[in-house]
Amino acid sequence: MDHTPQRPPPDPHMCNSTDNLVRSPLALYSEYQRMDIELRAPHVMPASHWHGQVEVNVPFDGDVEYQFNDRSVSVERGHITVFWACTPHQLINVGNCRSMAIFNLPMHLFLSWPLDRTLVSHVTHGMVIKSLAAQQLSDFEVRRWQQELNSPDEQIRQLAIEEIGLMLKRFSLLGWQPVLVNRSSRTYSTGNNMSRHAQFYVSQMLEFIAGNYDQALTIEQVAEHVKLNANYAMGIFQRVMQMTVKQYITAMRVNHVRALLSDTDKTILDIALTAGFRSSSRFYSTFNQYVGMSPQKYRKLSQQRNAGYRLAWHEAPAR
Repeated sequence: MDHTPQRPPPDPHMCNSTDNLVRSPLALYSEYQRMDIELRAPHVMPASHWHGQVEVNVPFDGDVEYQFNDRSVSVERGHITVFWACTPHQLINVGNCRSMAIFNLPMHLFLSWPLDRTLVSHVTHGMVIKSLAAQQLSDFEVRRWQQELNSPDEQIRQLAIEEIGLMLKRFSLLGWQPVLVNRSSRTYSTGNNMSRHAQFYVSQMLEFIAGNYDQALTIEQVAEHVKLNANYAMGIFQRVMQMTVKQYITAMRVNHVRALLSDTDKTILDIALTAGFRSSSRFYSTFNQYVGMSPQKYRKLSQQRNAGYRLAWHEAPAR
């Protein structure tokens, strides 16, 4: 049996670290993204990828293992796992799993749901969240939502979206825990009240940042785009996203760098410029602050780890 890793079908909303033209995680936010649900056998990924949605995974018949930058996370059978997919991630072991639900939820929709704000804060800070209990969701429900999201009846489509929101509400109420903590995160919560007014403006700011991710953006430019006072705009952004605009932009750029260091042979300077860093000294100090080591050391460790994974794939016994 051939155990060469299989590349999943191409998806225009996803960016792979080995693509000829690699887009920044900052560029992938869009209010026009649709909710997407898959129910299929999971595929081992030969390289990291990322996209702008919040991803929800439920393996129904076996454990799977992901790599998030330099950390591995086991997604246990029947458990719900939630993370923001702008963090480069790679499915490295599918085990015996043959049926897995994969939800891609637009970020603006996720932010609009009445979810626990601490949970939202963890997700926006790049953490991976797992349900404490298994079997909260069935493959029957997933198939029904798939059909209903493609219904010509707008009310049926909206009903499916509301039910998926309630599924995540149940997830937040029945208990969850972070299984991957971002080293640089300082999360906080400001209560569960979040107005549609605030969500609307933050979506507009995220869209503007996505359209200008390769520019040296200032807070004043972002605020001017949404026609708000800079201090007021930044306060709204921080309440909704649980981080400042500067923290958001920097975190996404560091995510981009980590994936390219791990999966490509581009020079460190080229990678820093590609990710939007304008100064090499600022890049090195920022990377050390967020990751806890130099880019050179990170590249060496991550590429050694990837070589080990590739060897394991090829030596895996036939099932």
